[in-house]
This record gives sequence, C-alpha cells and structure tokens, in this order.
Amino acid sequence: MRQEETQVSSRSHTYIDTPAPERCSCMPLSSLHPVAWGGQEDLEDSLQVIPVTEELNACIRSTLQDFFPRIAPLSLFLLHIAQLEHLHIAPKSAVLHRRHRFHAPSSFLEQVLLNVRRCIRYSDQMLIHDGAGAAIIFPDVDAEGAFSIQERIYHSINLLQPETFIPQLKRETDILMGMGSYPKPGASLEELLYHTGLIARRLRLRPSVTAQLRGVKPAGIVEELPYNRQFEDDERAPANHARANGIPFMQLPSRLPQRLKQLIPYELALELRCAPVGRDHNRLTVAMAQPSNIHAIARLREVTGMTIFPVSCEINALETLLTNGW
Repeated sequence: MRQEETQVSSRSHTYIDTPAPERCSCMPLSSLHPVAWGGQEDLEDSLQVIPVTEELNACIRSTLQDFFPRIAPLSLFLLHIAQLEHLHIAPKSAVLHRRHRFHAPSSFLEQVLLNVRRCIRYSDQMLIHDGAGAAIIFPDVDAEGAFSIQERIYHSINLLQPETFIPQLKRETDILMGMGSYPKPGASLEELLYHTGLIARRLRLRPSVTAQLRGVKPAGIVEELPYNRQFEDDERAPANHARANGIPFMQLPSRLPQRLKQLIPYELALELRCAPVGRDHNRLTVAMAQPSNIHAIARLREVTGMTIFPVSCEINALETLLTNGW
C-alpha cells in the first residue's frame, strides 16, 4: 500500500501514515547491525537492536542528508513501539518468547509522544511513522547533551501507566529507545545510525486487565535495560550518579505521614535504603539511596503492586527517616 508523507507546519514533524495496526516486520536501522533473528517472532528477550520500519528508515536517511557534511555535532533519538500477541498458555512456556509483534495504534504512539515532547525543543525535528515509532533530530547536540535528553525522555515516558491510555491498553507493549551522536562515537552517517539503533532503554507495559485476570495488582512497567553502551565509558556521565542519569532530586521532609509509611514494610525500606515520599493513584514516589538500582525498583513494584517513580535525595536525610522508623 502506498505510504503518504505529509509535513506538519505548526511544528517540525514529519508523519508517515499507516492505515491500521499491522504485523511488525521491522528491520535494523543500520546495515552495520547484524540481522540476528529469523522472522520477527524471536525478539522478545534477546533483542539488542531497535527495529524500524522501512519507511521510517528511508525518511531518517533522506532527512539527515540535509545535515551532512557538517562540522557541528548532531544527535539522533529513535523510538519504536511493538505490541505482543496475547497467548493463553503457561507463563513459563517457551512459546511466549516467540509471540508475534504488532504495531501499536496511532493513538497509543501519540499519547507516548506527548510525554516525549515535554523534553525537547520546539525546533527539534520529529519524524513519525504512525503506530510504529519515531525519530528526533537534535542539531548541535553532542554526546553529553544527548545522554541528558535521553534520560529526560526515558523518565517522562516512565510516568505513563497502562490503565490511563485511551483506549485501554489490551496487549503487552514494548517501548524501545536509542540515542546516537555525531561525530562521537558515530564518525559517519552510517555509524551514527548504528549507535542510534542500539537499545539504550526499554520499557514494557502490561495491561491492567491481564494482570487482574492473573490475580495480581497492575504492575505497570516491568522491564528495564541498561544504558546505551556508547555512554558507559563517558566519564562525564557516570552511571551511578543519579543526577547525571536524569533522575529527579527531592528534598526530604523531616517525617513521613502514616498513609505513606504503610505502603512499604519498614524491614524492606531498611534493606533497600528507601522511603515512600508521595503517591498519585497507582504511582508511588520513592526516595532511594540508589535510585538507578533496577532490581530494588522491581522488588518495590512487586511488593506494592504500584508503578515506582524513583527519586534521588540527600543520604543523611534518608538515613534520618529510616532511623525514626515506622
């Protein structure tokens, strides 16, 4: 079917329209990425590269040609959404790892992009393939700035909750994110695309109805992957420094209300060195000594049945709250 490309004048966005959600048959962004899967059913846990539609890939390459050759830095953000086939089988079945993947409805992508737009400039150019994903071009943004933007986008999307989507989320949904920068480490256009296509962040949303049918509370986001490898050796962005990772900082109160303290068992709070400091419906804000510890966040999510929003804080203030107990 013919794809129509339209330019939106109110903002620098390019839309590539697809008539309806369809089976995901996306491929890697760069020719430097090895095709490590047969078909598209074997992606769920082993996927290390962000797939992209052929149309969006072509649009990204065509648009970037206008920026090259160049001396100034440039960064590229990539987002891909895929919804997994729902199978009524045992949770540990190997078939779950070979489920078909589908593009999300355009309304779902647009709701995700609302959170993305809060983190970017009005002038940044966004390329959107309806339902499948998007790319954002950041002229004059180097690797350090790209890392900061990537983390702001990640934490903004992290605020989304499955039960708030309209229409209601019906399938497990993967949101994959990647960011690359020129000239470091991508010294050429193809290398820029290669680094952009590596998964830097991954969120998985599970529909509340599915969770309730299994007899558990909605868990929201259930999986996270480490940062993009291109930033691991960047001493300007230390992985264990919460502020460098874009995690919000909170000034802690001197005491906690009982309605919050009862949400996390005191013994668990001591073990994980954390304290509940706010609640908004199914989202629990938790001050943590190590807010980037995904294993601690997963335990809190399992115990509370809520989406966990971690924040950093002064360690001494946190220790005071924990010493007072509850």
